[in-house]
Amino acid sequence: MSCGHSHKVPLPPVGDSSSTARLADDLALAIHTGRLFPGQPLREVELAETHNVSRTIVRAALQRLEAQGLAEITLNKGARVRQPDVTALGDMIELHVQLTMLAARHAARRATSDQLNQITQFAGLMAHVAEDGVAADEFQHLRVGFARALFNAAGGALAERLPSAAPVTPHHGRAMADVETRDGQAEVARLARDVLIALEARAPDVAALAAERMVRRHAERTMPLAARREMA
Repeated sequence: MSCGHSHKVPLPPVGDSSSTARLADDLALAIHTGRLFPGQPLREVELAETHNVSRTIVRAALQRLEAQGLAEITLNKGARVRQPDVTALGDMIELHVQLTMLAARHAARRATSDQLNQITQFAGLMAHVAEDGVAADEFQHLRVGFARALFNAAGGALAERLPSAAPVTPHHGRAMADVETRDGQAEVARLARDVLIALEARAPDVAALAAERMVRRHAERTMPLAARREMA
């Protein structure tokens, strides 16, 4: 039986503590968890009123989302959640494979005890909620947290710049398709646990391989066959 409460614990922050960074982070998470869907308009006035910020801050936040590949801004038409091109999905996933492998390799060498504890927290919560099979958006929230904690533990420029330059988890129309069932959530939780075990063992190459399996399995379960062929 479900424990009956939300597991949407606070996520590791991305970027600075400015209003722009916080708004961009809120919108990015809404996109990753399906509350904002591909093609949905991102209207400055509505966002300013909803989040109680100026339109200047909204514009700056939308520009950050555009830089991350999460939004697209068209002159005289405004912004909307980006609808990734199917033909580009293979390249996007391959980018995430390489970046996540690099993050895992560095984290195995550099992660502090506190950082490992944070990764452990998200891995443990993913395993816990997978036993019950929670809503996909709740599990996706934890998956984003695990990815952020991993990149933060990598240290250096990777931790500082990557989250503001690219989302830590792939974004596309079916990005949550692999966590819509209990079995899918359990598999993702096991793959995340494999990464954690390698980090705890301070085994960079093993951690990188575990991270590669985690992202490639996501691609296998969520991407159209044509896009997967592009990766082959």
